[in-house]
Amino acid sequence: MYAIDFISEFSVNRIPEPDTTLEALLRQTEAHDTTLTLTTSRRGLVNQVNPEAVAETLEITAKHPRLLGVGTLDPRYFLNWREDLQACVDGGCVAIRFAPGPQGWSPETLVFEHMVEAVGAAGLPIIVDFKGSSEALSWIRKVAEVCHRYNVNVVMNEVSYSHMGELITVMQVYTNVYAAIRWLCLADGLEVMVDAGIVDRLLYGSNSPKYSIRALRNQIFMAKISDEQRQAILGGNALRLLDMDIEELPAEPLMIKAEADLPEEPIIDIHAHVSGFHCAEPFNTRTETNVSEMTERCNIQYTFVSSYNAINYDMCEGNADTQAFLDRYPNLRGYIAIDPRDLAGSVEQMERYFQDSRFVGVKLYCPFGGNMATKRMQDLLDEIAKFGRPVKIHMDEGGSPYPGVRSAAERNPDLVIIKAHGDDVEGARQVVDLPNVYFEFCSSGINAGTIRRSMDILGPERILFGTDQPLFAPWFEYGAYADAIETQREADLIFQENARRIFRLD
Repeated sequence: MYAIDFISEFSVNRIPEPDTTLEALLRQTEAHDTTLTLTTSRRGLVNQVNPEAVAETLEITAKHPRLLGVGTLDPRYFLNWREDLQACVDGGCVAIRFAPGPQGWSPETLVFEHMVEAVGAAGLPIIVDFKGSSEALSWIRKVAEVCHRYNVNVVMNEVSYSHMGELITVMQVYTNVYAAIRWLCLADGLEVMVDAGIVDRLLYGSNSPKYSIRALRNQIFMAKISDEQRQAILGGNALRLLDMDIEELPAEPLMIKAEADLPEEPIIDIHAHVSGFHCAEPFNTRTETNVSEMTERCNIQYTFVSSYNAINYDMCEGNADTQAFLDRYPNLRGYIAIDPRDLAGSVEQMERYFQDSRFVGVKLYCPFGGNMATKRMQDLLDEIAKFGRPVKIHMDEGGSPYPGVRSAAERNPDLVIIKAHGDDVEGARQVVDLPNVYFEFCSSGINAGTIRRSMDILGPERILFGTDQPLFAPWFEYGAYADAIETQREADLIFQENARRIFRLD
């Protein structure tokens, strides 16, 4: 099999967070034997002068035969945009990229429509970046309609998995719409889209080097689809869209490793859920889950689950659901989900379920309960500490949550606090002197650079592996962790030993 990466970006010089240097992009694509990578200068995706961005893209891609230039147009700049488009065409760009999400403008503008019409006349497809806008859901249909009007093929990039239903519906109506799959990384998400009949318009676009190529490859190779469908997503659809022939590429095709990178030794996943989510996932409801199956497929010895039902609807019913799942699946362990709005009820739940040794810790979801620094949150953390078990927290990003973490951690030095979904350098610096605070990094935007930067500050002894199953597949999350880990000792600590120690699994 071969891979054509439809979405990437680069910066010529180093930008601290994230690392999107050209050097990093070339290193990743070479390590994963990517035949061709479509790429754009980040100068054209932020708030820079567009002609300068086009020139940078053309200059860099001309030097690297495995990089194909993707030009940019920016309706905000407007001046001489037709000349910018002509420069892209003359310079050999294979597509034009728009960034309304990151740049803060709307594709409902007339100037965007005029640009689409002109790109269509030039015979190029366009890429539209959705991430970064609260209006992205309403844009899906609008962009499809405008592009259909002018017979332009459009690749929707970074559409959220929560918008998958609208995206699928639009793609079923408008056959000129393609989708880059990276942010559509729900567990079983590829299978859902393939079953919807749109496999011929799904594109492998990693958004590297910001995000992990290994993670996205794992997602494709672990999907329950045919090899023919896999190859279509990995490169066949891209070549057809670009009107290229595999025998006449600017660089010789490279064969990739046609299997997922999975852990050789059993590992431990400390962040997962049961009771289902609101997203398009076929195997997870309040009473059914495929977490146990995914756990087994990814060579995970134990997966720690909490009930999403308990987290945001019914604490008592949800914790009972969790115990029922533990009865059914021996490779699961449980968190007791508690609620700072009900201190007495939360204590009662801990007293009840910690009598069952399969419950190994507490799950505390702050967005439904308030900032970490609130009195009721601090009172609840004091109660958790009395049971001597770790607490995994999903912090409320409102205000400044770290002072609340610090207050509880200093007051209860034996209470292990695990920050779910990790953080970058600044977050790690705020807790580096608190040895009882740990990070795990599951995310739809899981980023090897973020993991590595935090690990360099906290040390591998304070990093844990988590996946957010069944929302995301464990092999997807594992890929980015594997990218970040540099030694076998780090792997042993992060994937197993740290969890065994703090959850007292032995």
